[in-house]
Amino acid sequence: MTGGILFELQFFGKAFLCGAALAFLYEGLKVFRRLIAHGTAWMAAEDLTYWLLCGFLIFRMLYRENSGAVRGFAVAAVVLGMLIYLQIAKICRKICRNFRKKLHK
Repeated sequence: MTGGILFELQFFGKAFLCGAALAFLYEGLKVFRRLIAHGTAWMAAEDLTYWLLCGFLIFRMLYRENSGAVRGFAVAAVVLGMLIYLQIAKICRKICRNFRKKLHK
């Protein structure tokens, strides 16, 4: 593989992992909300903070890895990382739920 293609592949992988990490953070926020009761204003503030953090982390990743240039495949990699993480988490929750049901029978 040429150096340019290898760099692009690594950049895609980093963007993908960034998306998965952002989805993981949101899952943590959902758990936090289940543990502690929240009002609408508090949830809105949490969401705003989350999305500002997402914007900062994506900008930082783009700045460090690609001199700040926004590239379509990088945005697609972030979204793909989020979607795949959320699908895997959904499957894991279903497996855990079924396992708990079998244990309690």
